[in-house]
Amino acid sequence: MFPEDTPIGITRVFGQFRRPILLATCGVLALTAGACSGGGKEQSAVPDEQAVQQQTERASELMRIGDDLRAGGDLNAAAEMYRRAQSADPRSPAPPAALADVLRRLGQYAESEQVYRAALERSHFSGMLLQGYGILMLEKGQPEATIGALSPAVDEEAADPRVFNVLGIAYDALGDHAEAQRQYSAGLALAPDNRSLRSNMALSLALQERYDDAIAQLKSGDERDPSVGHNLAFVYGLAGRIEEAARISRQFLSDADVANNLAYYQTIRALAPAQRRTEILALVLKTLFTAPPSNGMANAK
Repeated sequence: MFPEDTPIGITRVFGQFRRPILLATCGVLALTAGACSGGGKEQSAVPDEQAVQQQTERASELMRIGDDLRAGGDLNAAAEMYRRAQSADPRSPAPPAALADVLRRLGQYAESEQVYRAALERSHFSGMLLQGYGILMLEKGQPEATIGALSPAVDEEAADPRVFNVLGIAYDALGDHAEAQRQYSAGLALAPDNRSLRSNMALSLALQERYDDAIAQLKSGDERDPSVGHNLAFVYGLAGRIEEAARISRQFLSDADVANNLAYYQTIRALAPAQRRTEILALVLKTLFTAPPSNGMANAK
């Protein structure tokens, strides 16, 4: 929990004094204002650079509290902390990105969109804001809006792996898998070890039933990593290579869970192609919508 009387900003007190009083009390004022001008002009209570540092530190503290509340499942309280962090440091894109993400998860889409739009007016090329806004549009069933908002930013300046990842998913949702794969490739050129990009590239190939290419993509990563291993087992299952799917799954799951997954893979494989693509895409979107946020003050871009 956080104390209810937690201050949310830096208070500056400016007074106006007659010159004789100012000169007479210069020693006292120096204790609080830091200095006293010989010309009789007052200085701000805190130097600008110090004030900025205090704002950043205060916002970071509030963000950490919000992150803890979010991790504990109290999204409403987390949203309040992110609002306070935004007030403490209105320059950083991290607090509004976190706030808008929480509002999305609460189903408050209009409020989330409002926060994203306002923040993007100040930080046009913030990767975390563009990523979050794109995810919101996808959750609202508007992949075209995702592409319309993110593509101009990528073309101009925002070469960010997170943005390329969301764009790829939007194109996959529209059935343009070739363009989706170009977006994933652009992201991987910037971040070759990004597991989300590589997994989504593989699943995009699987949407085209290019299972060998999808497997090659995933095997270029570390199959001992659970996120890579589960996707690799899934693609093996889609390809009908059940024994290999089982071998990979046993590294992470109990025998009962392995059996359940293998049955699920076979169910998906038996669907008509259009239905199978719908199921695969639904898994991609569910993972995107429920993934832990990548926001953070240390990576506030």
